Amino acid sequence: MSNQAPITALIIDAGNTKVRLAGWQGADQDPRLVGCGDGNLLPAAAPLLELGSVPTSGPEDRQSLLKVLAGIGVPFGDIPVVLTSVVPHIVDTVKSLWPEATVIDHHCEMPFRILSPEPQNIGPDRLCNVAAAAASGCQRALIVDAGTATTFDLLLDGEFAGGLIAPGMAFAAQCLGVVAARLDPVPFADCPLEPGLDTASAMQAGAFHTGLGGVEAVLTSLRAKYGPLPVVATGGLGQLLARPDVLWDPHWTLRGAAVLAGSVPAA
Repeated sequence: MSNQAPITALIIDAGNTKVRLAGWQGADQDPRLVGCGDGNLLPAAAPLLELGSVPTSGPEDRQSLLKVLAGIGVPFGDIPVVLTSVVPHIVDTVKSLWPEATVIDHHCEMPFRILSPEPQNIGPDRLCNVAAAAASGCQRALIVDAGTATTFDLLLDGEFAGGLIAPGMAFAAQCLGVVAARLDPVPFADCPLEPGLDTASAMQAGAFHTGLGGVEAVLTSLRAKYGPLPVVATGGLGQLLARPDVLWDPHWTLRGAAVLAGSVPAA
């Protein structure tokens, strides 16, 4: 890593499927969003430095994280550590490694107003996603995070107006194969929109096209209801939503965590 900019913060994003570690290196990684306010197009932000990931599991998380850190070869004792986690036990694991780590929650100073009467129940990943949009200078935005769950979150006139939470596209397909009699799980992957000649191909086509089509229909309906909105897609399946009017950014949640931890000033 000697030829790269130094890492000034370690950012950890713990989801239901995996724990990701990334390095923050500078202002060119600040969140930027297309079509904010005056309609100017902003250049794409530089990616964060991917440092590795481990599956979200259980008590073995500590040893798994230590192995990843040992392989990186970068000392993290003297730089800030930021955690956003939807998995409670990961918070304890990270705090045992870095007692001074910043854990993102509703107590952080937000660059937007939260309308929910129960802010403590809002997932920190959703707060990060909205914070990244607000810090990019937007007063209005829609963020779609397509992972184990698919979330749609709305920033309207500087206020987090809530959102929608649905089963993730791949997760829904997996559950069908696990719960339904005589059906086995099939991979969630792009495939032709045509009738399947056997159960597996029919399930795969149905899962992919109804999953993706359902998410796109909600996205389109929200924009029709609330007017033109810049849209960010993130999460493990967010790239499937990428198109000229939807910004795909796999590091969007990480950028928002850096905002809420104070590593990036809000616009």
